[in-house]
Amino acid sequence: MRIELFELNFSRANAIYIAGQSVSGSVVIKLAKKTWINSIDIKFTGIARSKWDVPNGESSKHYQAQEIYMDSEYQLYKSRSQTDNIPEGMHVFPFDFELPADVPSSFEGRRGYVRYMCTVTLDRGWKGVLQMEQDLTVIRHLDLSTVQGASLPQYLEKEQTYEGCCCDSGCVYTHLWLEKSGFVPGEPLHYDILVNNKATSSICGVVLSLFQTVRYTGYSDSLFSSGNPKYHDKVNNWVLFETDDEIRAGKACRYVNYCTIPAVAPSLLEGCNIIDIMYEIQVEVPVGWKVVILKGNIFIGTIPLRANSQVPDAEDELTSPPFRQNFELPPSYEECVFGRMESQEREAENNVEENASQTGQDASATEATSSRRSRLRRLPSYPYYNSEHFAITSSGVDAAHQVINNYPHPPPLTADGYTSVPITEQPVSSLPPPPSYDSLHYRVSA
Repeated sequence: MRIELFELNFSRANAIYIAGQSVSGSVVIKLAKKTWINSIDIKFTGIARSKWDVPNGESSKHYQAQEIYMDSEYQLYKSRSQTDNIPEGMHVFPFDFELPADVPSSFEGRRGYVRYMCTVTLDRGWKGVLQMEQDLTVIRHLDLSTVQGASLPQYLEKEQTYEGCCCDSGCVYTHLWLEKSGFVPGEPLHYDILVNNKATSSICGVVLSLFQTVRYTGYSDSLFSSGNPKYHDKVNNWVLFETDDEIRAGKACRYVNYCTIPAVAPSLLEGCNIIDIMYEIQVEVPVGWKVVILKGNIFIGTIPLRANSQVPDAEDELTSPPFRQNFELPPSYEECVFGRMESQEREAENNVEENASQTGQDASATEATSSRRSRLRRLPSYPYYNSEHFAITSSGVDAAHQVINNYPHPPPLTADGYTSVPITEQPVSSLPPPPSYDSLHYRVSA
């Protein structure tokens, strides 16, 4: 084969770019001998899609939507004549493309996605076409200092009364305190959980989880559709802290510690009108046949809250900050913990391949087709900070605890004869490295 090498290289090895940045790189080919090539084109596309089915008797209703953010094609090389051969050896064709500043962040979900792709087409005339496609990860920064309510602490409380078998009854008081409501991946989330068991039987288990709700917007393809948008929610659950400690009747247990926010897509997914992302922090305490559930909304951004930052008023228009050339990027990027979901589009592609094999299509023809088009799919990666960005002093933690003790209705720790079991507390002098993802647990809800 005359073309020994055909590859696409980006200036960034991980192919991660910020909205508004320039995507630069080169297309490299190596020829065993002089070869005629008609043209080499490069195309940048950005697209969002949502798609799902709803069973309706023996059939199903289909909902889908699509947004296109960019679709630009450039020519890197064009032959001047049929005899204009490229000599043997290595040849490099550089490119430079500026991303729009208002595009949303990359995202992969079970019912939709936001993808950015770079496709290179090498046209050899009657000999056919070679194509190569690679994904880009695009990050649109969400500065938490511009998000209303991100710096506010959260205090949630609930008292659950229950009646169980064997005359067990009583109530369980639970509270959750967070020092703020806005976080970035890799940041420690400091929490204070109190479970006061006023019941007549023991309870076991406390779970602190991060819930990601992805809301997809779509439109029916039915002729009788009203044309109004429909919504479809998918929930992912990431366990941040879990214990099966027994809390005996008449006692309380308090957990003061921190967990680490995993690598996930930023809240809101600004710039996308068909996919929205929301996050909740949730505490679950099983009480007899019931479960005490505390829920609080939080924001996941890409730029952390800064000291003395001013949060805009509620009536101010909140927009994503423009790309800043002097912004110091985080130390690393981590792949999304929820992983790449198998979309319906991918399943459809697989079905096409299966149908081709069932119809007896020539295997060599299938191999030839696949060899003409190579595709590299990357899992979206998001900014991930380390503990050095969030070092705190013991005085800061003491001040936070002082706020806890000044709540209008402080939870009873020793009143009415109740005693407290030992409190699990993290040393406050320094923060160790965040726990690995392997030590945590991932759950998917329907």
